Amino acid sequence: MSTPPPLRYQHGTDPQFAQRAADTFSLEDFDSALMLSGPCPRCGQEMDFMLVKELFRDGTGEGDGTGADPVPGRPVVMYCTAEAVYDGAPDGTSGCGAFWSLTLPAGAGG
Repeated sequence: MSTPPPLRYQHGTDPQFAQRAADTFSLEDFDSALMLSGPCPRCGQEMDFMLVKELFRDGTGEGDGTGADPVPGRPVVMYCTAEAVYDGAPDGTSGCGAFWSLTLPAGAGG
């Protein structure tokens, strides 16, 4: 577990968070999920955020309509998933409490 900087847990957002994340996060496509990785725009701790494309598959490998396909151009709400535990965080909660909305680039998850 990483040591957090001297920052308290605060559930909230800031318009700058989305821009910082867009500038610094990388996107990896694993067919069934997208993984966004980078530093949290509030606390700076490295984090991963997974977007599952399909929750279940039938025997043919095709989705059964229960998918949660991330759509390019549609905002996705992300939140800090850093492993650090901050003072003031609810019990069992990691991350600094930051959240933001990020629009997936064209071709993501296609």
